[in-house]
Amino acid sequence: MYPKKIPGGGLRVAGLVLGLVALATALTGLVLAACSMGQARICRHCKKGAEFR
Repeated sequence: MYPKKIPGGGLRVAGLVLGLVALATALTGLVLAACSMGQARICRHCKKGAEFR
């Protein structure tokens, strides 16, 4: 009558959620790193540009 439940469904959902959180964190880190490198290239002649070299 009722289909059998597959064990470990909750762990799959938790793994999916944690994977998505890790992906969002990694993408945020890449974007912030790219922005700071771009800012360092803009400010080559100021004090902030000297700090990034």
